[in-house]
Amino acid sequence: MMKSLQAQLDAIKAKGAANVPADVLATMKNAMEELHKSGIVENPLKVGAKAPAFALPNGSGDIIRSDGLLQHGPLVVLFYRGKW
Repeated sequence: MMKSLQAQLDAIKAKGAANVPADVLATMKNAMEELHKSGIVENPLKVGAKAPAFALPNGSGDIIRSDGLLQHGPLVVLFYRGKW
């Protein structure tokens, strides 16, 4: 019997959590709770919606502005955690 996608994701999450120190898990849990409390989770952009202009550091730490990038065409934004 094939597991549902949610069951598969839950299994991966549990396996990963077993290898993470308790203090790191607590920090991640607190961060998620703060995100939920902020209301950001309930108001994501919809498909096709325009994101607000932004300026963020890239992987090298240089500040990149969305308005400058959009002058060259459509923009895809990728967020990743850490520099490993």
